[in-house]
Amino acid sequence: MKKSFYLLFILLSILSCKQNTEEKPEPVELQPMVSVDELMADHVNWWAYQYYDISLSSNFKPLDTNSNALSKEKFLTKLTSGEYVPIEMKADSAKVYKLYEIPATADKSIKETIKSLAASELHFFKMEGTDFPDFEATSLEDKMVNSSSLKGKTTVLKTWFIACKPCVAEMPVLNKVVDKYQKEDVQFISLALDKAPQLKTFLESQEFKYTVLPEQKDLIQNELKLNAYPTHLVIDKSGKIEKVFSKGTDLIAYLENHTALKAQDHNSKLPPPPPPPPAPVKESA
Repeated sequence: MKKSFYLLFILLSILSCKQNTEEKPEPVELQPMVSVDELMADHVNWWAYQYYDISLSSNFKPLDTNSNALSKEKFLTKLTSGEYVPIEMKADSAKVYKLYEIPATADKSIKETIKSLAASELHFFKMEGTDFPDFEATSLEDKMVNSSSLKGKTTVLKTWFIACKPCVAEMPVLNKVVDKYQKEDVQFISLALDKAPQLKTFLESQEFKYTVLPEQKDLIQNELKLNAYPTHLVIDKSGKIEKVFSKGTDLIAYLENHTALKAQDHNSKLPPPPPPPPAPVKESA
């Protein structure tokens, strides 16, 4: 009886091992969604791909050059070396980005551009979860806004200045975003570099529905350490920085997919903007 029991146990174990083996197929190497060599032969083509198809602020699965998983921070840190570019891989579900070494034959300006871009994205990533700096300012409507004003509501914040063409170009669609979420517990505030008189004159011909705080260079550049315009921040109800984006498209996608901020109408999207210059737009001297 005991011998029969042991034989049965061994047989079941063998069958179980065989079944488990059959249920674990060999991993399939993911393939890039673009021709990497062709992409990196020309700076303009690569930049268009990077700008339109890659969102380093989004949630994605990061892989190193050998397809091993990385933390997002390590992935962005490697990009700051200027030796790699992120390439999206063909995947069934989650978005997957893999590091590819920039070949010697690639356009030389790609290295400097990705270094600058990655440095900004790494800074944005490290800002997540930190407290928004203490501040106090008066809006163009003479309303006092300070750190306490950020508590109890989700805040969408934008940095800009009048001469920044990308900042101005996205204002009409951002106005639609304000309208879309006006019944939600969300407030929209902008930090501008320009002085109040210039801003008031400018906004007579260009509508912008954000609350505008003038002369915020110190808060933007010294406290937040931001030097590219526009930059968009989402601040949670406790006053902590939740997400930071360089593109309005990424901000809108985040708001639409964030369960706490979902509105009924999801038709407002930024139209595809023209490719920006290779380096981030900075304040004029």
